[in-house]
Amino acid sequence: MGLENVVSDILKSAKAEVSAIGADRDSEVSSIVEEAKRTGERITGEKVASAEEEATRIRKQEISGANLEVRRMMLNTRKGVLDETQKQTAERLHELDTESLLRSLVQAHSGDATRIYSSKQDQPIVERLCDELLEAKLTKLEYAGNIDCIGGIVLETEDETVRLDYTFDTILNEVSERSMKQISGILFG
Repeated sequence: MGLENVVSDILKSAKAEVSAIGADRDSEVSSIVEEAKRTGERITGEKVASAEEEATRIRKQEISGANLEVRRMMLNTRKGVLDETQKQTAERLHELDTESLLRSLVQAHSGDATRIYSSKQDQPIVERLCDELLEAKLTKLEYAGNIDCIGGIVLETEDETVRLDYTFDTILNEVSERSMKQISGILFG
């Protein structure tokens, strides 16, 4: 019986040791699982926060891009309206009876000029004005030919060093550039 008691004690001791090892193992496994869960939750939280930040950044970028596109479209539309307004103004100028305006331009600015140019449409009026000034001995201005414009004149000195451009095209462009903000305000509020 002594041997059986020893074997029984060894078995009990081994079972107790196996139980203790199992409990330690279970405790360690539980600790590892808990740590893994915490790490997983932390990583998930970081990834979610990062994804939310990225989504916010992309949303802001898309909104900014869309706003920029809308502004570009509005500016293009406004430019189109301004261009059309200038085109219509040029057409109306082309249709006006411009003899009195041409007379004042020639009389006010002929000075040292010896040559004058005009549109083909204004040629008869300008030639007649040159003849009148020559007859009155006010200037020796001669008609030098046609230029491509909607109206107005270009005066030039004999040595071609001074050229004064009083074409309606040039005047309209200068007025448009100077008054662009005011015109835009009138048209677009």
